[in-house]
Amino acid sequence: MSDSVNKILSKLVTSIEGVKDEREMLLRLVIGLAVFLLLAVFRKQISKAVVWLCTKTLARKSELAQRALIDALSTPLSFFILVFGIYIGTEIIAPSGEIRNPVLLIFKLGIIFSIAWFLINFINSDFSFVLKDDDSKTKKTAVNFISNLIKIFVIIVSALLMLEQFGISATRVFAALGIGGVAVAFACKDAVENLLSGFIIIYDKPFEVDDFIKIDNEVGQVEEIKIRTTRLRMTDGSQKIYPNTTVANSAIINLSRMSHRLVNETLGIEYKHTAKEINSFCDKIRELINSYEAVDKSDIRVNFTDYSDSALNIEVFFYADISSLTEFLAFKTKFNCDVKSLAESMNIDFAFVSRSLYFANELEIKNNIK
Repeated sequence: MSDSVNKILSKLVTSIEGVKDEREMLLRLVIGLAVFLLLAVFRKQISKAVVWLCTKTLARKSELAQRALIDALSTPLSFFILVFGIYIGTEIIAPSGEIRNPVLLIFKLGIIFSIAWFLINFINSDFSFVLKDDDSKTKKTAVNFISNLIKIFVIIVSALLMLEQFGISATRVFAALGIGGVAVAFACKDAVENLLSGFIIIYDKPFEVDDFIKIDNEVGQVEEIKIRTTRLRMTDGSQKIYPNTTVANSAIINLSRMSHRLVNETLGIEYKHTAKEINSFCDKIRELINSYEAVDKSDIRVNFTDYSDSALNIEVFFYADISSLTEFLAFKTKFNCDVKSLAESMNIDFAFVSRSLYFANELEIKNNIK
């Protein structure tokens, strides 16, 4: 061996307790580096094997749970194996002394970081292995909301545990926060209010994900209920984000929970039609409405109500027992087409706004000028 290598080995021997001579030190270096390289090169294969064993042991009855576990565990476990390789290699090379202490710190931080990474990945999954297709939207919303809270809890606990490794205890952190407690309280006031409002929305259930709601005279579909905000997809395609406090304190109309929907239209027909034709047309419309299964038969009104400037107005009023907005719009389309076909079969002409302009003849214009 060269003199430079001997000098390095001699320094390592003197700095590491329990190593007899340079030959033993060299052997430790070779074995330690070999173990580290082995784990570093084959960490993905080892990770796959461990994940496969975990899925077959912990989630063997559910393919969805297996997929969630694989997606959540694979990358953090591969990272942990790399950190573990550094630790094992260092333990072989330097079982005691100053070199071991920082590596031990890195190993502990790696364990905390890997566990937190796995938990956050798992929480970010869609929980399809827990939720069923026929579960209510309320349950799905609640699971999503609670998972976000757990994610924040995991991050805070992980950060405190990492600080503990540097000798900073959680009590000292909270004591430091207590010095500026008033300022922190004011800074977090809105966040806490939104958090509590989110709990109220989840518990009271004024709406659920995918519901169409009206708030502040705007209509949108609920996309997500998060810890601080509720997100709506508006009818123009844009996304509007409301603070949970605003939502909880607003009057909300849930359009998706209507047990029945009102159809109220005014049909204007031309003045040329006789009273007999009007009565007959009203009777036929009433018969048409009664023919629909979805119509509430207890309150159907078809009446010739008034004379307008350009038409004889017939008011149509009834309820359809349809809760879905999409189905209701399809029903209205069918109803309007059926009324149009009925009017065509009875030679009933719908009126439209019109005006007549009368021009004086040329002689009258000249006389007026004079």
